[in-house]
Amino acid sequence: MSSRVHSISSKVTGMIIGVSTLLALVTMLIQFVWNYLGAVDNAKAEIRGYSELILPSIAQALWDADRPLLNDLVLAVSRLPAVSLVELSSLDGFTVQSDNAANSAQTNPNARIEMPVMYEQQPVATLRVVLSNSEIYRMLWQQMVFLVLGNGIKTLVMAFVILSLLKHLVIGRLARLSAFANTVSLANGERIHKPFWPANEQDEIGSVGRALEAMYHRLRSDLALIRMQQRQLARRGRALSHTVAAQDSQLTWLANANSLLAKVSLQFLAATSADASKELNHFTRELGALLGVERVSVLEFVRGKAIYRSFWSSNESDTPASELVIDNLPLLKQKFGHSHTLVIEDIENLKESSPQEYRYMKQVGIVSAAGFAIADGDTLLGVLSVANRQGPLNWTADKTHILTQFASALNELWLRERHESRMFELQQELLRANMQLAREAETDPLTGLTNRRPFTDRLSMQLEQGGVLLMADVDFFKGYNDTYGHVAGDDVLKKLAVELQALLQDSALLARIGGEEFALIAPVMSADELEALCDGLLTHVRNLAIEHKGSHFGIVTLSLGAVNLDNCSSVRDALSQADASLYLAKQQGRNLAVINGRVSPKPQLIVSS
Repeated sequence: MSSRVHSISSKVTGMIIGVSTLLALVTMLIQFVWNYLGAVDNAKAEIRGYSELILPSIAQALWDADRPLLNDLVLAVSRLPAVSLVELSSLDGFTVQSDNAANSAQTNPNARIEMPVMYEQQPVATLRVVLSNSEIYRMLWQQMVFLVLGNGIKTLVMAFVILSLLKHLVIGRLARLSAFANTVSLANGERIHKPFWPANEQDEIGSVGRALEAMYHRLRSDLALIRMQQRQLARRGRALSHTVAAQDSQLTWLANANSLLAKVSLQFLAATSADASKELNHFTRELGALLGVERVSVLEFVRGKAIYRSFWSSNESDTPASELVIDNLPLLKQKFGHSHTLVIEDIENLKESSPQEYRYMKQVGIVSAAGFAIADGDTLLGVLSVANRQGPLNWTADKTHILTQFASALNELWLRERHESRMFELQQELLRANMQLAREAETDPLTGLTNRRPFTDRLSMQLEQGGVLLMADVDFFKGYNDTYGHVAGDDVLKKLAVELQALLQDSALLARIGGEEFALIAPVMSADELEALCDGLLTHVRNLAIEHKGSHFGIVTLSLGAVNLDNCSSVRDALSQADASLYLAKQQGRNLAVINGRVSPKPQLIVSS
């Protein structure tokens, strides 16, 4: 600690010297700048005062054109201290410069004086005086010698005084603290009895010294108490070590059992019905290793028989027994009906009371077994069993509790399987019903075509991809119903739906969106292709030659309105434009097509009645 005190003293000394030096340098820099500005101002004042005295003489010399006098006057100004350049410029272009104008490179352009020369209160010239930096610096350096010497001596004296006070008041006393700290040791038996720090020193360092001494005594007392407590804890630790060792194995087993139970529960929750058998086989193998038994079986009761869902044996040559009839084992059925738990440490105990169970266990080579019911309320679904072929199970209450939890996990798995099976059947029935309802909701019952709702959905998607929209209307269809009856009108609509659908490609969608109104959505096509499509639809309907006495054409015809979807901004806009084109086709005499507001130029076939 003594070395640390010396290190701190050296650092403090260095800091004091460094700070003092820095302050001295800053002070000298400020003084230099101040002296420089003062020197410039003094030089300006002296030059301005002298110049103002000779300005009338300069003005008179200019008026008299006395050039020698002007040169003498300018030369007199240039000989003033710190003057670098003097220049007299008259308003009529006459200029006089001092002889030292060649040294103008040393001038200070920011330190210049300009004074007007007046004659009879009228400006006749300008007198410019520029100061010399070299002369000002020379005067400043003479001043700086004394400034540096004075500040240097002052800095050294201040540093010496501060260091002396620091050594006397702080460093020496810290060294005493360091010496005391080096003598303190809790490892040996020596103890400091006399007071180390005088009570009359009431400053901060004295308080620290007395606090350090008090802390030393407290530490010794605490150390003695800690050592006594350590001896007591050591005795108690030895007493508890035997109990801990006895319970450690059991706690480890319980931790492993609970970990396996949690893992199995999560696997059963995540497993599907198809993965259930794989998860059961994995589960029985890990359960057998955990319990240290030779066999683990999971049996499911189906229509009075016990069927093996999973089987594991430490002997790979072992195979599960054939199906069991649960009614043939009355003790097993009765026991599970009451407590859902059955433990048999030695099957010889069953020889007299339950001969059937005894014979069965002898037959499969079991000498001890434990079974746990898997039930849904009062309904017994199956059994989780463990068994040994040699020796007892050494069963405990903890094993009973763990196996009960495993049986509950299996119970949840089987109930979920049955629930999923029932839910799957219901979902299939519901899916079939929904598909039927969907078909009925999206299909026109008369023509079998798509109705308005799916047609609108397809139109909304087609707007993003581009394509065409056609709207078709049966001409004079009301007259057809009035003439032939509504049943015949329905037959015509069905026939037209079949014929029009046959003409279209699979990529096109034909729908019935009104009474006698059809609509068609088709992918992108050229103007010629669209015109050919419209002409083909009109021609095909005319060629059907369906008699229509209510029409002046004498047969059933169509009117078409078609638009290009690239020119439409929305479903509503597309339907409006197509409907407007259809309306124009009717105005133009029907039995024709209007494409994008323009009548198709294809020739129309007019059939006389």
